[in-house]
This record gives sequence, structure tokens and C-alpha cells, in this order.
Amino acid sequence: MRRWRWAIFLVPASIYLFSYFHRVAPAVVATDLMRALSIGGSTLGALAAIYPYTFVVMALVAGSLVDTLGSRWTLTLGCLAMGAGSALFGVAPVFSVAVAGRLLTSLGASVILIAWLTLLAEWFRPDEFATVSGSTQGVGNVGALLASTPLALAVEALGWRQSFVLIGAITAVLALGGALLIRDRPQALGLPAVNAAHPAPGTLAEVIRGIPVVIGNPRTWPPALAAGGVYATAIAFLGLWGAPYLMQVYGFDRVRAANSLALIPVGLIVGSPLVGWLSDRWLGRRRLPFVVFAIVYATCWLPLALAGARPSATMLPALFFLMGLSASGLILVWACVREVNDPARVGIAMGFCNMPIFFTFAVVQWLLGVVLDAQWDGLAVAGARLYSARAYEAAFTLCLAVASAGVISAAFVTETRCRNVFHMGGRLQRPPKPPDAPGAE
Repeated sequence: MRRWRWAIFLVPASIYLFSYFHRVAPAVVATDLMRALSIGGSTLGALAAIYPYTFVVMALVAGSLVDTLGSRWTLTLGCLAMGAGSALFGVAPVFSVAVAGRLLTSLGASVILIAWLTLLAEWFRPDEFATVSGSTQGVGNVGALLASTPLALAVEALGWRQSFVLIGAITAVLALGGALLIRDRPQALGLPAVNAAHPAPGTLAEVIRGIPVVIGNPRTWPPALAAGGVYATAIAFLGLWGAPYLMQVYGFDRVRAANSLALIPVGLIVGSPLVGWLSDRWLGRRRLPFVVFAIVYATCWLPLALAGARPSATMLPALFFLMGLSASGLILVWACVREVNDPARVGIAMGFCNMPIFFTFAVVQWLLGVVLDAQWDGLAVAGARLYSARAYEAAFTLCLAVASAGVISAAFVTETRCRNVFHMGGRLQRPPKPPDAPGAE
């Protein structure tokens, strides 16, 4: 069991690593894309926003696929689509083809995490779930690291087009490993079930009947909205506007900007398993760590948003590491949402989380481009727009507001004490007294 469940962890991990890579890769090639495709900031933001919009549309579809096809084949097909989309994006001669490539990549990536989390729910105990689900974000942010300095070096050596074609080929090869090695449940290998039997809905009709139950559950929304406030702003900065900001305001070159931004995923790699362990093992709570980490994260936007408070270049590494470390609190969203919903609908509940998270991300990504274009002074170099420090401060004020809204949402998260409370109506109840205890019936 131990050998197999860690294999089940590591194979999807390699696939999810590339899913996250594609999520943030546009930051390093932002100026190249504007130049090659003759687009401005708002159009670039819209191109990058295809990824989160696709996740919104596919959120419940992904959960439904997992609950019908199973995690194994959902992961395999998603990985193949990512690889094909990356290659198409790399060879795109015009903007419309780049959109098609980004859309295909996004469709494939949109099912990966949901399928992986559903696997983890089958192979790990409930009191391990926040820890292992936190580790998924550690893995994902290794992908974000690959999309920083290593991608910048690859682009310098090969060009951005050849780099994305190569990455697409590697991604497609990983799909074969998923098909050969992944199994949906321990029982498929003749092993005992890890958790109490909660058979997932097997037909499309059963899946569809379960969707309103998850969406209509008021306890589902606060953790998802809180995670959206954190995720949308962190990835918009890391995945698109952070590198242009450092290059245009601080005068960094591409590689130095990527090196600086790499501290955000490093912080997430450290913090994601840490916050899961704190919640599962030390505190035995969900809401408290969620709120504390969200507050620290929102505070990190103050020096970036306030005029006259701009951090020095030497302070940026510490700020970015703290931003990543505190953003890791969002990983509690999956445990919080899973524990207030029917255990038989894990795929749907996990998939639902993507709807508010990625919708917020898409809107914020686009709005940041709109704000920057509205503040544009008309300066451009080789077809790429240059934005002033004042323009970036206006954009990051929006990030501060969205992150602060995430803090408010986190305060309304249902405290489950690390156990499923769906059949309790969302309320924690005292365990029944043993038969021989005084006063027991």
C-alpha cells in the first residue's frame, strides 16, 4: 500500500508540474508575445486569461469526468491536450492561432488537479488530506519555478517558440506514464480501501443531480472565495505582470526578473505542506490558519500598491518569499470544501473550487491590463508597451483590494475540525458517549 500510494502521488505530480508551468509561463515571454503578435497589455491580459476562464467553464465538467471516466483516464487525456496545445502555441503565426493553442492547453490543464485530488481522497486518510493536498501546490510551484529562470534561459538559448514546442513534446510523453501507472482506487490493485466506502456517482445523470447540492451548499462558498482572492492576485503577478514590472520599473533584465519572481513559488513550496501539516496535525483546525495566512498575504501588497512605499531592489526577495509563503494558506480550500459536502461527490466538490477561484483570476488578469493601458504614457520599445511605476501602483491597488476581500471571506469558513460535517448539517457535534458511560442510553 505504501509503495503504491506514493506512486499514485508522484506520477500525477509530474503531470501537474507542467500544468502549473503553463499557468504562469506567459510572464517570462510577455514582451516577446506583444512583439510577435502585435498586441498591447489588455490584449495580452485577455490571452493569458483564456487559462482561468477555461478553468471556470470546465470546473464542474472536470469533476464530472473524474466521477464517470475515473481519475486515470481524465489525467491521461488532459495531459495529451496540454502537450498538443503547447506545441500549437509555439508555432502560432498569428494571434488567433495562439488563442487556439492556449485554449487547448487550458482545456487539458483544467482537469489535472481535480483528478489528482480525487485520487488522493481515495488513497489517503482524511487526517492526511490537507497535508497531501498542500503538497500538490508545492509540486505545482516547482512548475512555476521551471517557468521562471529555466524558461528564461531556454528562451534566451532557443527562442520562445522552440521552447514551447519542446515543452509540449515532453508533456505528451508524460501522458503515457499516466495511462500505465495510475489506478483510481486501492481496490483496483487488490488492496483494501483506505477510507469508508463512498462510491462515486457512476452515471452522468447521478453526477448532474449532485451538482446543485454542492453549489447550493452555503458552506461551500467562503473557502473558495477566500482562495480566489489570494490565488487570482498571486498568479496574475507571478504569471504575467511581475516580470514586466521588474524589468520596466527596476531595470532588471529578463533572467534577473525571473530569478526574483522565483522566490514566490519557493515560498509556496515551503508553505503549502507546512500549512497543511499545521491544520491537520498541530491545530486540528481549518479556519484559523486560513485567516492568518490570508491577512499576512494581503499585507504584502501594501508596499507594491502605495505610492512612495516602493520596496528597494534588495527588499524584493524577502517580500516575494513572504508573499508566496503566506499565499500557501489557500491550499486549505480543498479540505474545507470537501469536509462540508457529501463524501460521495468528491470530484464535483473539488471541481467546484475552480469556478470562483479561476473566475476571479480571469477578471483580475484582464482588469490589471485595462488599468495599465489606461495609465499608459505612450512609450514603447520594439512594439512592447512600457508602463510607469505609477501605472503599476494603480494596478497593484486593485490586487490589494481583492486580497483584502479574501481575508473577509476566510473569516466565514466553516470550522470542521478536520472531519466531514456534511451529514451533521455542517455543524460540529459531540461524539456519542460509549454504552458504558454514565448517562449513556
